[in-house]
Amino acid sequence: MTSTEILQNVQFVVDTKGNKKAAQLELPVWEALVVHLKAYEKEEATEELLAIPGLVNAIEQSRQRVQAGQFARYEDIRRNV
Repeated sequence: MTSTEILQNVQFVVDTKGNKKAAQLELPVWEALVVHLKAYEKEEATEELLAIPGLVNAIEQSRQRVQAGQFARYEDIRRNV
């Protein structure tokens, strides 16, 4: 469900003067909104991580080391401890 569809399914509770006091969603719409917000948070968190100075470069260097076989397996380290 898109943001627009979610917003189109909001029902408002109004007071006697017609002022909006609360918003109401059907449960399936609420669940879709929760999924939408979690996806947004994940995307936002990813963007924040990628903005850390040097992180992208460090990830690329690590990837290159793994491809070149320059790594130690956890099992090997544990065995030698």
